[in-house]
Order: sequence, then structure tokens, then C-alpha cells
Amino acid sequence: MPVRHIRNAIGEAGSLLLYAGCSVLGAVLQPEPHLRGERRPVVLVPGFLGRGLAFSRLKRALAKEGYPVYIADLGFGVGCIEEKGRLLEELVIEHELEDFYVIGHSMGGLIAMSMSDEVRRKVRHFITMGTTFHGAVLSYLFPLFPAARQLNPDSRLVRRIAERARAHDNITSVIAEWDEIALPVDSCRVEGCEEVTGVAGHAQLILRSSAIEQLVCLVDELEAG
Repeated sequence: MPVRHIRNAIGEAGSLLLYAGCSVLGAVLQPEPHLRGERRPVVLVPGFLGRGLAFSRLKRALAKEGYPVYIADLGFGVGCIEEKGRLLEELVIEHELEDFYVIGHSMGGLIAMSMSDEVRRKVRHFITMGTTFHGAVLSYLFPLFPAARQLNPDSRLVRRIAERARAHDNITSVIAEWDEIALPVDSCRVEGCEEVTGVAGHAQLILRSSAIEQLVCLVDELEAG
């Protein structure tokens, strides 16, 4: 096995441990929004079992570039996706956000796309990372969680969200070089959506330094364009 693959696998194992730690500590440590900045706001949305704490480095990187940053900490991410979408809507309405970016990791992309038409129209661009628009086969391993059942490939919710995503022209799907969680990888692809290859590993998409740089560059390009 090439050294690069071994290095990526070790890095992903460490990132998964960090992600798990952020999920536990995130119940009591929730990052505050960064409200200052002259550029358009960015809303960060965690995924399954994710908490806002995992976005701390990305938040700092975006804030450094002049973006106001809001982290939608929606609990442990195992409940109903549509209910999480309504909580995300409440955050948008509470902060009176208009013409902003949404970055959703994993299930966070589905949560963002489950918002109402009225609120989705306020989003300038969606960036999803490892989001399985067509469901993930690993979800069958967690049948007790409502979100996992909704992530099944045969779920009516994911079919509805995939159809909704196809109707959008403002989605960029970041697909990991390899992804041990978003299986099959083709589930991250939506016809008409721009695709970008990200780093290797599902957790590293938001935790690895090069991935954070890539995301900031993507937002910068959107802002410039």
C-alpha cells in the first residue's frame, strides 16, 4: 500500500477520534457565532452525531477572512432530519440572514436542503461535504435513530431531497477522495450540481488543514464571482 494511503488512513482515524470527542464535549461547549465581518455570512451545519465544536477551526479560518460565521448546533444529529431543518430555519430567521452561504457536512447538507423553499431562496450558495443525497448504506446499521432511518437509500425523504437538489443551480458537492462513511460515493453526486474532489476521509473533510483551506478558497471564489 502506498505511503500516502497509509498516511491518509492514519489521519482519518485520528480525525474520527477528534470528531467523536467534539461530539461529546460539544454538549457543553458550543462555539459562539462570529458576528463581525464585511463579507457575506456563512452558516455551518454539522451532520450525523456531529456538534458545532468540530467546526471551530473552520470558523476561525473563515472569520479571519472577514466572514461572519454562525454554527448551527442542532443537538447530537440523530433525530428527524426535517426537524433539524426547521431548527436551522429558526437560526436563519433569528439572525435575519439574507444572501448567505451554507456549508453542510455529511447529513448537514440534507438538513440544509430540507429547509422550506422560502428560506432556501435566501441562500446564495450551498457547499456540501460528503453529503449522501441518495442515502448511505451504513445507515442500516443504526435503525434505532430516526435520522439513520431517513438516510436509508430507499427513504422517501432522501429521494425528495435529491429531487430538490437537482432543481438547484447553486450547490457545490465536495466529494472525498475516498470516504468510509458516505457509501457508495456516487450517492454524493447530483445531476447539475458542481463537484469538487476533497481530501481523503469523511471526518477530514472538515478537520484537516488542507480541507479547511480548500473550503475557505471555495467560499472566496463564490464571493468574488
